[in-house]
Amino acid sequence: MRKLLFLIILTAFLNFGLKAQENLGAIKWLTFEEAEKLDSAENRPFLIDVYTDWCGWCKRMMATTFSNPQLAGYINQNFYCVRLDAETKDTINFLGKTWVSDGHNNYLARHLLRDRLSYPTIVYMDKKKNSAPIPGYMEIKDIEPILVYFAEDLSGNVDLEEFKDMYMFNYPNIYKNDLSKLKDTKVDTLGKVNWLTFDEASKKYQKEKKPILIDVYIDRKYRGYVPYCTINSLIHEGVVMKNKKMCDYINQNFYPVRFEATTKDTIYWLADTLKQHAHVSLGNNLPNNFTHVLMNNNFKFPSMFFFDKDLKLVGKTDTFIAPDLWLTVMKFYATEAYKRQNFETFYRANHKS
Repeated sequence: MRKLLFLIILTAFLNFGLKAQENLGAIKWLTFEEAEKLDSAENRPFLIDVYTDWCGWCKRMMATTFSNPQLAGYINQNFYCVRLDAETKDTINFLGKTWVSDGHNNYLARHLLRDRLSYPTIVYMDKKKNSAPIPGYMEIKDIEPILVYFAEDLSGNVDLEEFKDMYMFNYPNIYKNDLSKLKDTKVDTLGKVNWLTFDEASKKYQKEKKPILIDVYIDRKYRGYVPYCTINSLIHEGVVMKNKKMCDYINQNFYPVRFEATTKDTIYWLADTLKQHAHVSLGNNLPNNFTHVLMNNNFKFPSMFFFDKDLKLVGKTDTFIAPDLWLTVMKFYATEAYKRQNFETFYRANHKS
């Protein structure tokens, strides 16, 4: 009888343990010590879930949002994830400090949440360990743009709220209700770049010399094998490169060329600055040889390359940039300001925030 009772208790205990494990979603949760050790070998942003045992919305977010396998896969690939019980009495070592409880809340929770104790709160910590607490329960569609923003380290290139708006504009079917509630947004998609082929740009250049802008992209059907590019490239193409003020400036000051990185077409470049005249495809679904030469085998998207009037490569960008900042970048190269000063100096004098 005692043996049977022991087995019943043991079975109940194991079942409870399995259920508790399942309720932690599909995220690979680490301790703070484990996360810092991994970070010392490969620097990544941190995702810190600050919760309490009594928080119903915390449990719901774990059971719904964090249990989605696709979302969890993206998070596991791009973040070191840690859970922090805000009311834990445990001593925690993190960021070179020791954090203890004040009798009710752990001082680390108070520090990360900046004394605004609301649950759940996800604290995003970039590679330099700057933190950004974002409170509230979030569905998948709500947390997606925030995850991309911090995973791609975009804080220096675009404001989070502006990025979220652009993200929604790029997926109107998913964010239809959210977009209908937007009253004040800077998103402008009324512009159009008059993209040229290499042959068309060459003919125009022979008549009048202008700087040349080359935008390299990956066809959507091939994007699976190129890391980094998928989401940001879609927003770059679908929203950023449709900003009217920026498009008008490009059309007036550059010969804009856009080509697909895996094209099988033979490309004839205008000068010997990139080693060869003719560049052909390297095979099925592989980057064109011109792509290899242009990017120096460092494939990041969205990528843009700036050539001056003498066809000399004078600059490139390979990250997501907001339209206003893009316009400043365009002016930096179109006016040949790069010959007189660095971009930081030019930016401070010309960028309107």
